[in-house]
Amino acid sequence: MSKEPLEKTELERQWEAEAEAEAEARAAAEQAQQTAQDDAAEEPPAEAGPPVDVSALTAERDELKDQLLRSRAEFINYRKRTAREVERIRKTAAEGLVRDILPVLDNLERALAHATGDAAADAAGLAEGVEMVLKQLCGVLSQHGIAPIPALGERFDPNLHEAVVRLPSTEYAADMVMQEFQTGYRMGDFVLRPTKTGVSAGPPEAQDVSDTGGDVPRGEGG
Repeated sequence: MSKEPLEKTELERQWEAEAEAEAEARAAAEQAQQTAQDDAAEEPPAEAGPPVDVSALTAERDELKDQLLRSRAEFINYRKRTAREVERIRKTAAEGLVRDILPVLDNLERALAHATGDAAADAAGLAEGVEMVLKQLCGVLSQHGIAPIPALGERFDPNLHEAVVRLPSTEYAADMVMQEFQTGYRMGDFVLRPTKTGVSAGPPEAQDVSDTGGDVPRGEGG
């Protein structure tokens, strides 16, 4: 199943911006140091002029280097804080889903606990209970943005469907989904798993050979 490339998140764009700022600061420090060295080397010894204040240039270089180190340390701390926050949000989201599913498990246990020993009555009651629990579970998933991927009667989409078999069909046109073997689910635009399907290859081709084995020309009557 092919997947569309994921867009950069706001966090990744912030990290890239911080990295670019760090690179620019490093380049500025190196440029200042190189400029100072070039100016000192190109200064004609015989010409009169103000002497180069090497100590001032060195101090400027050290200040830029210190700024670069501080920026780098702040960026590393920022990444650590962001990673911790992302992990906390992930755990909190999973906790909410699990808490919402727990009542579904409670109802399953209640349905099984109401067995009376009467096979027919138990089968009918269990079927009704399971149907109710299934509706409840689907509601919980829907609240969390999880929805089934429709397939039957839809045109086959490799981004949403997985073809298990491809068979001829007189009921469905070619490349249409004619069977669902396992329901797929998506969360928003993200496919959690594709729907496993049987895809139509179109109507069977007309036979070119008669019952006696002779050739039947195309377009002529039998």
